[in-house]
Amino acid sequence: MRVVGGSKRGTQLIGFERDEVRPTLDRVKESMFNIIQFEACKTAVDLFAGTGQLGIEAISRGAEHVVFCDNAPQSLEIVRKNLRKTGFESAARVLLCDYKRFLKYEADREYDVIFVDPPYYTGLSDRALKQIGQHPVLARQGIVVLECARDEEKAEEEGNLVLRRRYDYGTVSVLIYVRKDRED
Repeated sequence: MRVVGGSKRGTQLIGFERDEVRPTLDRVKESMFNIIQFEACKTAVDLFAGTGQLGIEAISRGAEHVVFCDNAPQSLEIVRKNLRKTGFESAARVLLCDYKRFLKYEADREYDVIFVDPPYYTGLSDRALKQIGQHPVLARQGIVVLECARDEEKAEEEGNLVLRRRYDYGTVSVLIYVRKDRED
């Protein structure tokens, strides 16, 4: 697992010793960031942070502030180690809380990009998408990047969000949601 682009390209990140967390494959991550490279990404949220690789990739590619949110203390310890390794601590806010608490109480602004990459087949991505669609956390021109298993069905619309595009990579899909009131 490594940073695939930006200022820290090639930096190896620390992962879990066991397969507790499924990291996003480098080729999927690279494609994901190629998709969003044209979006203004100054602030982001790595909602199910795991090792922090998506948020760290965002900082490496120019994001100024990223919130790393996870409800597992061991995940956040790895996030902190990876932030130290890359020197990105000052651009990060690390929170021990689940997605519901963050979206309802901890979000202190609207974000340009919200990464939603929970464990597959748990329903967490659906519930998180619903919460994002109900709370004013996504900037008007922002995007939600949701990673899921290719065979998972996802909503075309959820609250104030609408599916813009779905990209398939083998057994993985990346879905891009935008606000309905977005100005293109």
